[in-house]
Amino acid sequence: MPVVTYGPSKVGTDALPGVRKQSAETNLSEGVGLEQARGNKFESLARVGETISGVARETYRQARIVQKQEKDRANEIALLGAQNGLDAWEHPRLYDPETGALNQRGKSAMGLPEAVAKEFEDVTGKIAEGLGNDQQRFMFAKLKQQRGAALDMVLQRHVSGEIQRYEGQELQATITNATGNAIANASDPARVGMELGRAVDAIKTHAPRLGLGPEQVAEQISAVQTKTHEGVIEQLLAEDQTKTAQVYFEETKSQITGPAVARIEKALEAGKTKAEAQKQADAIIAAGGTLTEQRTKAKAIDDPTVRDAVMQRIEHEDAVNDRVQQEAEQAKLNNAYSIVDRTKSVDGISPADQVALATHMPQLRAYALQRAKGLPIETDYPTYYGLMSKAGDDPAAFVKENLLAYRAKLDDGEFKQLADLQLRIKAGDRNAADKATGSFRTHQQIANNSLTSFGIDPTPKEGTAEAKAVAQFYRMLDMRVSALGKEKPTNDDIQAIADDLLSTSVDVKGSWWNVFPGGKPFFDQNKKVIEQTIADVPDDKRKLIESSLRANGQRVTDETVLNVWIEHTARKKR
Repeated sequence: MPVVTYGPSKVGTDALPGVRKQSAETNLSEGVGLEQARGNKFESLARVGETISGVARETYRQARIVQKQEKDRANEIALLGAQNGLDAWEHPRLYDPETGALNQRGKSAMGLPEAVAKEFEDVTGKIAEGLGNDQQRFMFAKLKQQRGAALDMVLQRHVSGEIQRYEGQELQATITNATGNAIANASDPARVGMELGRAVDAIKTHAPRLGLGPEQVAEQISAVQTKTHEGVIEQLLAEDQTKTAQVYFEETKSQITGPAVARIEKALEAGKTKAEAQKQADAIIAAGGTLTEQRTKAKAIDDPTVRDAVMQRIEHEDAVNDRVQQEAEQAKLNNAYSIVDRTKSVDGISPADQVALATHMPQLRAYALQRAKGLPIETDYPTYYGLMSKAGDDPAAFVKENLLAYRAKLDDGEFKQLADLQLRIKAGDRNAADKATGSFRTHQQIANNSLTSFGIDPTPKEGTAEAKAVAQFYRMLDMRVSALGKEKPTNDDIQAIADDLLSTSVDVKGSWWNVFPGGKPFFDQNKKVIEQTIADVPDDKRKLIESSLRANGQRVTDETVLNVWIEHTARKKR
């Protein structure tokens, strides 16, 4: 077997360097270490216990802090809710546009602090009842005290301002009422003095409380005195108590200030003039005479102001008398035509009214005769067109016309047309009047221009044959224009018809044996259609026309016969 051979020994026997040959004694070597170790162990355990106990105490302390924070937070949230509840009541109670306390004015604002304070107590009491603990109620009580004080201050300030304003309004109303009462009772000096004294006393009592100083109070009193005295004097003058007004002015002049003095003096002077003019005008009117005679007397007055006033008075009185007479005559005429319509006779008209209506009796008799015969009234076209022209050219004169004076010359339709037009103009309805007369004026203007161009006078003397011819032309023109069927015929349409009518002529045979006025001419003539007269109607044709008129229940007169003949010949020539 193999043999391992080692060399010289490699392990030395030298001592280890730094090795103590003998150590010192220790507690452990002496047997003390065990007890001490035990003691240290218990001490360490004690320290661990203390640490654990400290941690527990800290944890508990922290828990209490958190609990308190949460409780405080809950209380603060509750206080926010209480505040919001108070706001929900307070805002509309103060600021609502209609019922809010701060929008109550004048007398309505008085008593608000007490009323709102009671409501505040009720509202805050209910809010406090809803809180969860004493701390919340304590905190809310503090808030309530602050809000209540602020609310009361706002209300007191508002009420103070409203009382100030209300007092000012009532003072002004008192002054106005007292001044008005004094003026209304100008003829009663005792009442005037009482009312003026009431106004002055009110100013002295209330004006200082409204912030007016002594000088301002004095100015207010002076202004009221001036206004009252001036008003009383004006009222006396209006009642024609000129002398009384003069005496009153002399007694109160010291209390009247500023421009009022000059105004009153001027008014008194005017009052004297008025009184003198009234006196002299009454004397002139009482003496009678025509307006011209009365004016002559007035012109003899020396004082120019009095003279002018007297002239105005007598002219005014004359105009009033004329109107009274016209109204009286119209009333009599209305009654007369009513009697004729009812009885077909003028016999029912009293003799006194027949005398008063003397100028109207011929027309009334003609009207009665037509009614008795049962024949319709035929329009006299010169009369109708004359009234229509007046309505368009001079409405003021037209409304003064008594249309019943023309009743026997206007058929029912045209009389009603003119009466309605007159009523509209009297009522101030110019648009209606212009509409009614506008087309007529247009037709008339074109007609007149055409007549002139054909050598015919468009404004002949009333009652002449020429006037009847012009009226006949107007009537035929109206009829032809209406026959066009146009709502608004043009001026060219009207002009063409007018030219056609005026250019149409007929041959009228003469008669050598009839040379008297109104008869046939001696020689044959060529006339414009509208210029024909009743003498130009052949006898045989006249009999046929008269028969036709009677058959149709129409009146048979020279005028009605001629109207038919002219229209017949005009159409025959077309």
